[in-house]
Amino acid sequence: MIIFLLFAGAILFACSMIFMQHNAWRPLWIIVGLVVTVGSVLLMCLNYNQQLGMEREQTTITNPLSTSVKGKHVLLYKPVGTKSERIYLYSTNPLQTKLDKTTPSTTTVALNRHAAKASMHITTVHWVYKNEEMRLLFAGGVSDHTYVGEHVTFELPASWQVVSTTTTAK
Repeated sequence: MIIFLLFAGAILFACSMIFMQHNAWRPLWIIVGLVVTVGSVLLMCLNYNQQLGMEREQTTITNPLSTSVKGKHVLLYKPVGTKSERIYLYSTNPLQTKLDKTTPSTTTVALNRHAAKASMHITTVHWVYKNEEMRLLFAGGVSDHTYVGEHVTFELPASWQVVSTTTTAK
């Protein structure tokens, strides 16, 4: 919808500048066309950069956490790049053979070491439009339910260890 307003404002501005006779209405139509054009561009830029008309939506899922190494209470991580970047390898099902992993570029991870039982909380964040009018206005721009990122919190009892994959390989 905002794209149509942009084109309509540009056409109104151009036609009033080129084709209208010099009379009292010409400056009004020029100003209206210019305001609609500039306003549309400004609203599109604000929607793209500042998420105008959108709000953050968070969904949290809690899963039980199974050990990464059979027979031990261990959560594995693989160091990536600097010491602060890690890929955590986890399992939410004890029968699962392949481990799931976190993505350091889109996921932040927190460890809580004093929980009663092992679990993990995954909070996913999306941008959604505030109402139907905003969705219709910016339908050609930023899509609805745009993924922002995840926050994973591992709740671990004191008996669990957080171990590097390089340590377990030795």
